[in-house]
Amino acid sequence: MLVLCFVFYSCGDNQSSDPESGGGGDIESAGAGNENLPVEDDTEVDLFVSDDLAEFDFGGSAFRIAVQDVSWLYVLYDTQEETGELINDAVYQRNRKIEERFNVELMQEPADVAGIFRRNVQSGTDAFELYLPVDREALVFGTEGMTYKLADIPHIDINKPYWSQSLNSSLTINNDLYFAYGSFNLSVYDYTHLMLFDKQMLADLAFESPYGLVSGGGWTFDVYEQMAKAAVNDLNGDGVMDDNDVYGLVSLDKHVLPCFWAAAGVESISKSSDDIPQFTLIGDEKFASVIDKIFDITQGNDSWYSGRTEITADKAMSGHALFMNCTFKMVGDLRGIDTDFGIIPYPKYNAEQEKYYSRVEGGNPGIVPVTAGNLEMTGVILEVLNAESAKTVIPAYYDISLKTKDTRDEESSKMLDLIFSTRVYDLGDTYWSPILRDGMFLDMFSRNDRNLASHLERIEPRINSELEKVIAALAN
Repeated sequence: MLVLCFVFYSCGDNQSSDPESGGGGDIESAGAGNENLPVEDDTEVDLFVSDDLAEFDFGGSAFRIAVQDVSWLYVLYDTQEETGELINDAVYQRNRKIEERFNVELMQEPADVAGIFRRNVQSGTDAFELYLPVDREALVFGTEGMTYKLADIPHIDINKPYWSQSLNSSLTINNDLYFAYGSFNLSVYDYTHLMLFDKQMLADLAFESPYGLVSGGGWTFDVYEQMAKAAVNDLNGDGVMDDNDVYGLVSLDKHVLPCFWAAAGVESISKSSDDIPQFTLIGDEKFASVIDKIFDITQGNDSWYSGRTEITADKAMSGHALFMNCTFKMVGDLRGIDTDFGIIPYPKYNAEQEKYYSRVEGGNPGIVPVTAGNLEMTGVILEVLNAESAKTVIPAYYDISLKTKDTRDEESSKMLDLIFSTRVYDLGDTYWSPILRDGMFLDMFSRNDRNLASHLERIEPRINSELEKVIAALAN
């Protein structure tokens, strides 16, 4: 397992508080007593490492952040008061500390981020220092020369541990980064996928707990299939399987294939030794066998709910599904349901696979427009936002909100550690998702069409054309 240790410390005037009650206290001590929050690398580092920034006084200038206001992401990047809610107060303390240190004013504004970014850059308007669009939009802006490469922004040290090393290595094209994920950006945490399971249903079916299987390396596609198939039940006995019955898996159709193929350690877009994205699925026997197996264990045995009426998460985890696809963000939304559920990663392809992999669906990364009027301030504040978030916001988000308040047993907390430390990012599932994940693969799966080879041949000219356009544009 790729595991690092977060080293937590507390300040001199620390006040004790009960995290369940939402009481006050110093957020920087929220993770004290749990020194094993993981990050994605194989070397132990101290995430509280200094940002090594010099002293700057930006004269009270505003650092403005444009944020998409959506319900499926945690979009709080500034708040003007403490409320007793841990993440809110962590953001508040982080921002006020930065403001005092560098004499700036941090603020966020909800916006149609992609639309306002394009309008502002094309008109030469310096309206925001940082925009947070979805990743594929950010890539388009990079190809159109509207954003700075991170290497051209002063004071950013992308090798610091508060930047996500494993995920950012997937984002480079020709060894350039136009945006990156770090501790400041919660979207890439929110978009991490996992599985929930109904503990009582599993016990009633007399199956071994997945916790032990995961820890022992035996949580595989075949074991999952056995459990999921056994859970299927025509609950009302009417001979028709609908949303009132019981299924092995509840998941949106567009997430089934990519969640499982990511868990199997394969990807739809790879990169060459020169760091150039490439489409090499034609003739890839491993990928083909993985896709065929996913069809077998979902569509092939009728254990996946394929109805057109949505089964909501609270209904699925209230006796209508043994397993449910979920994200870190969705875990919190299930806080109030009565069902005792557990958290596990998606299964490995087979027992020979060395480790688990957990899919990151995408994210809303920060991009810096070429209209930024004070690039030095932008670099300093972006760097320190990530450094300070590792000390305050991530312990509140991950350790307290996820592990203490939203999970129901110690084993689930350990599973979250594993899931977080094994995250992967597939460019065909993110940058080029309209063509691949939400295009060809979604169409195949929703129609239960396994003819992968013919679909790959049909899509190859289009995806290669898109890859070539992006590579050429960024090279220029």
